[in-house]
Amino acid sequence: MHVRDHMLDKPRVLLVTTGGTITMLRGANGSLYPCEDAGKLLEYIPELSMLAEIDILPLASVDSSDITPATWLTIANAVYQRMKEYDGFVVTHGTDTMCYTASALSFMLQELSKPVILTGSQVPLEEIGSDGRSNLINAVRVAISDLAEVAVVFGSLIIRGTRAKKTSVFDMQAFVSVNDVPLGTIGLAIKFSSFAKTRGRRKPMLRTSLNENVALIPVYPGIRPEIIDYIAGIHDGIVLEGYGAGNIPTSGEKSLIPAISSAIARNVPVVVCTQCIVGSTEMELYQVGRAALEAGAIPAMDMTPEATLVKLMWVLGQTDDMGSIESMMQKCFVGELHEVS
Repeated sequence: MHVRDHMLDKPRVLLVTTGGTITMLRGANGSLYPCEDAGKLLEYIPELSMLAEIDILPLASVDSSDITPATWLTIANAVYQRMKEYDGFVVTHGTDTMCYTASALSFMLQELSKPVILTGSQVPLEEIGSDGRSNLINAVRVAISDLAEVAVVFGSLIIRGTRAKKTSVFDMQAFVSVNDVPLGTIGLAIKFSSFAKTRGRRKPMLRTSLNENVALIPVYPGIRPEIIDYIAGIHDGIVLEGYGAGNIPTSGEKSLIPAISSAIARNVPVVVCTQCIVGSTEMELYQVGRAALEAGAIPAMDMTPEATLVKLMWVLGQTDDMGSIESMMQKCFVGELHEVS
């Protein structure tokens, strides 16, 4: 795949800022504030303007812990509306919830014909040893490449939006690609994987219908089934993070099976994913998983918990038919899971 680093007519890139550590600069009083001025940012990183013409669109200025599904909609709409004006998009974002936003943008912006890249940093731009400079430069390099997907660019990896997982608060390589090889790697050059989608004549689709009323609950030893009953009473969908291959407690009074059956009888789908970082739910492997399947739980297969939660919100935004919800959750839309043939 071709990476356009040097071009006579510079490509145009829109830098969408949502806050987070990466675009923060230090004010006169020493405190960090979000930079919304493209000129100022380009003063710090002149390499960016060598690569592309950069415009900045400040959409939000929040710690990513405060990002909500409403922010996902704002970003998706802003990018979609400007799709024809720019060659690529870079979204700067705090690292804490970046993989939720990356998953959401993946489902909302389908059939992309150009890249939408999320990046951030562990250390603010101005501080010694900041990874913000290289992450931002690499994000722009990938935004003007031939890639045509939502991806996270962080450290030396280019990760499909639905496969990204933050695994470290310390390492500069804060994100990994879960259950799939990365879309690409950044070393002396940028190398893309053969399965990465490239620019083409696709017509992008904006599919932003979301039902935010979904809960994500980890299963833990001693969890009370009443928790599931209560959550099912006030939510339209539940994602349960099971153990191992999707196993949950099934014996005695701590069995979650009656609570799952009762939720499903109330038309509240229950999707079971795994707390393990690597691997897939193989719920037929063990009796404890099989019992949940027989009660009507939907396996998340090899999706991350973040992608599973966002996908269930997105699916419930399109349909409330239980059969359709089950088949859509197990269908691959944007590389989020490996379908079982």
